[in-house]
Amino acid sequence: MNKDFENINFKNYLKFVLPTIFSMVFISIYTMTDGIFVSKKLGSTALAALNVTLPAFNFIFGSIFMIVIGASAIIGINIGAKEVEKANKNFSNMIYALAFIGLFYFVIGLFFTKSIASLLGAKEDLLPYATDYLFILFIGSIGFVIKLFTEIFLRLEGKFNLSLFATVVGGVANVILDYLFIYELDMGIKGAALGTILGAFINGLFGVVYFAFKESKIRFIFTKINFNFLKDSMINGSSEMVSSLSTGITTFLFNTVLLNSVGEIGVSSISIILYVNFLLSSIFIGISMGIQPLLSYNFGANHFNNINKLVKMSSILIGTISIIAFAICNTFKFQLISLFNTDNITLIQMTAQAFTIFSFTFFISGFNILGSNFFTSLNNGKYSAIISFSRSIVFKSIIILTLPSIIGLNGVWLTIPLSEYLCIIITLYFYTKVKKTQLLPA
Repeated sequence: MNKDFENINFKNYLKFVLPTIFSMVFISIYTMTDGIFVSKKLGSTALAALNVTLPAFNFIFGSIFMIVIGASAIIGINIGAKEVEKANKNFSNMIYALAFIGLFYFVIGLFFTKSIASLLGAKEDLLPYATDYLFILFIGSIGFVIKLFTEIFLRLEGKFNLSLFATVVGGVANVILDYLFIYELDMGIKGAALGTILGAFINGLFGVVYFAFKESKIRFIFTKINFNFLKDSMINGSSEMVSSLSTGITTFLFNTVLLNSVGEIGVSSISIILYVNFLLSSIFIGISMGIQPLLSYNFGANHFNNINKLVKMSSILIGTISIIAFAICNTFKFQLISLFNTDNITLIQMTAQAFTIFSFTFFISGFNILGSNFFTSLNNGKYSAIISFSRSIVFKSIIILTLPSIIGLNGVWLTIPLSEYLCIIITLYFYTKVKKTQLLPA
């Protein structure tokens, strides 16, 4: 495996990156399934309720991601430096933390779901849908824990194809269960949440079995809790938490502005846009996550030239896909909208106009995603967090709270593109600085 991590050429690069891209695209597709099935079966009110719950969903994922990504980067560096015992202890400490997170959200779900739904802005018709969906997400969050653990650590083991297979199986199960629960058993929005949780469980079981019974490089051992490692993991993975949390915060702001200006239909429109954005952006996320273990390993092994190769190849690939994503979003926007709703003409027209503006996001967003993950992989959580915080909270919040009052609804749709273009300045500045201070080759 070490040769695969050290021999960086385009063929070997694709060997690691393509399974992760396919994995992330598949995740985005079956994530969209909830929105498509709910919208088709239950209507735009239920779709809007799903979007209202998104901040809570982001918070759950972000907190898990923070530990898993932050810890995996450190453990990857341990492996690259041949510190196997240290890697095992750190791996075990991460397992302790993930178990606590799953228990914490289970308790939250039992006692605070309705209050959280109300706090997120769910009122009147939206509240029952949002409460039902959130309850199942919270109490079943251990499914997300083992799912993310499986996807990240199987890749760190070099088992990219197994990680992809686990994702595909879990995703297919999610789609089938969604259809069964929503259409055949008429469980409504509860069925959508239950299908998502069970799909995540099925996905995650592959990783649990692998690390429990296979001869993996890193293994669980009973060890003392290392709070310094957990603190370092959270700091290093803080950009992922910031990114997820900020997505929730800005979604809340989007929902508030749209509910006050155009009503529920505006929330339905932004829901469709965010689903499609996740689908197309998942390719960028897949590239960035695919090279993460390669970056961490080569950084730990002091192979700086390999790091430069990985960044260069990823930048070329992201630039090419950016153009394709822009073309798809503009050429097939009505087909994309029709996946969710074919009856409401006002919703279709509003969302089509938004797509035209929003599509400019794809020229830049992939490079910001790559930049944030690059710094996380090098255990530089500070720069990664600043990029994520600026991109996802600072710029978006300022723009969404000011621009719509000046130019109207188009100000809402311009928020994300403008945020990405402002953030790329910070990303490029930090990358240039790291190349100079850590002697990465030009």
